[in-house]
Amino acid sequence: MATLVLTPGLKKNECLCEDGEPQAPTLPSVEDEDAHIIIPEWRLQKVQSPIELTHDETNEYDHFEPLEYHGHWDQGGKALFTNNGYTVTLRFQDRELPILLGGPLHNDQYVFEQLHFHWSHDDHSGCEHIFEGKAYSMEAHAVHYNKKYSDFKEAHDKHDGLAVVAFFIHATDDDEHPCFNKMTEGVKKIQKINTTTEVASDCLTWMSEAAKCKGYYTYQGSLTTEPYTESVTWILYPTPIHVNREQVAHFRELKSTPCENFNILKNVRPVQTPPPHKKLDIIYARSHKKSD
Repeated sequence: MATLVLTPGLKKNECLCEDGEPQAPTLPSVEDEDAHIIIPEWRLQKVQSPIELTHDETNEYDHFEPLEYHGHWDQGGKALFTNNGYTVTLRFQDRELPILLGGPLHNDQYVFEQLHFHWSHDDHSGCEHIFEGKAYSMEAHAVHYNKKYSDFKEAHDKHDGLAVVAFFIHATDDDEHPCFNKMTEGVKKIQKINTTTEVASDCLTWMSEAAKCKGYYTYQGSLTTEPYTESVTWILYPTPIHVNREQVAHFRELKSTPCENFNILKNVRPVQTPPPHKKLDIIYARSHKKSD
């Protein structure tokens, strides 16, 4: 199998084949994957994501209101799963979109835009954020935009425009996660690029237990995909959700090009190192009130 490589000047879903033969692109060096060649130099003066974080370097606050998830686990409407050649995205249709509020979001309400996943060629390097020096098999991002803006497009470059909830997913030899199967069954049906399938409308229930955790980490950062705008309030839950190795492996079977010679084996952005003069303000937030 070949891996997805985003070559400069080449679109992510463009085929890299000549005369019907697959041509494996050259993998960039570790240095070439640095943000210095991915984004304009001026953006490096702000906070780019993902980052590496440790609890000892965070500020603890106990007075946060609980995070509230409204409608994320509900049934009804359509849940559409799509392979776009870079990742898989989940979007809702024909239903009232879920709302995220509370916690570090102040008095704003954030509307669910989409869920997507990051993974790698093995079960030990598929997450984007690194917590306490450990990497997990996958990382799921639930992307929301501030309701005071008309849509994601308007909100994505505003300082308070986006809120992304990150869940670590770790593959084990244990039994499969029954709720996560709603995701993997959908993945099996969209192996070809630019294909979409419908999954169960309550397909996010696998993250509901983790979302009830009263402790999480939050900081102001950026999108980890283009256009890398620094408009994201990140909310990261430290405890991973355990799934079966086979459930993760299905994501690596997704095709990244129309010719189907290449699979999406890695779609992780490297950890971004802030400039020496920039100290990250990472908060460990806890609430003594019960979250819904």
